[in-house]
Amino acid sequence: MSRSQAKRVLNRLDTFSHITLDFKGVGFIGQAFADEIFRVWASKHPEIKIEYVNSNEHVLFMIKRTLKTVNPHKAG
Repeated sequence: MSRSQAKRVLNRLDTFSHITLDFKGVGFIGQAFADEIFRVWASKHPEIKIEYVNSNEHVLFMIKRTLKTVNPHKAG
């Protein structure tokens, strides 16, 4: 999944205070997709909590990899 796909997923979600992304049935996500959601968009909307559920090992790896770049001192 690409950065542009992440932007489509996030379209209009800035009206919520809490977002849960359900990755059920998603086999993998790309680094750009994860980066756009968990670093770029999240840094522009720090007041919005982003949660993720049902992520397989490949999706979880990419999310954790991105989160480490956001806060490298926090263990993932």
